[in-house]
Amino acid sequence: MLDRRNAPRTVLNETGSISIDEHRSLPCIVYDRSLGGVRVALPEAEIVPDRFVLSLDASNEILVCRSVWRKAEEIGAVTNEPEADRSARSRIRRGITSV
Repeated sequence: MLDRRNAPRTVLNETGSISIDEHRSLPCIVYDRSLGGVRVALPEAEIVPDRFVLSLDASNEILVCRSVWRKAEEIGAVTNEPEADRSARSRIRRGITSV
C-alpha cells in the first residue's frame, strides 16, 4: 500500500483533550503524530468541529488542528506548531541562543 504521508509518524498512544468550545472538552487518545499532523481517537468524534484545539497531557502542548479525514471514532488532522517551538526554531536559525 502506498504511504502518502509527508512526514514520518511517531506512535504516542497518549491522553489528551479536544476543546469543543470555550466550556466543553472531550478526552481523547493521541495515537500518533508527525511534524504537521495528528491522529486522535474518541467515542464522540462526530461532534468535534472541523477546527479544534488539542491539548496533549504528557507534554502540556496545545495545538490548533484542522480535521482532514474522519473514520468512525478517529480523526486525522493537520496542526500548527506550538508558538514556543516556532520562536525557538526562529532564534536558532538566526544564531540567538538565549531568550
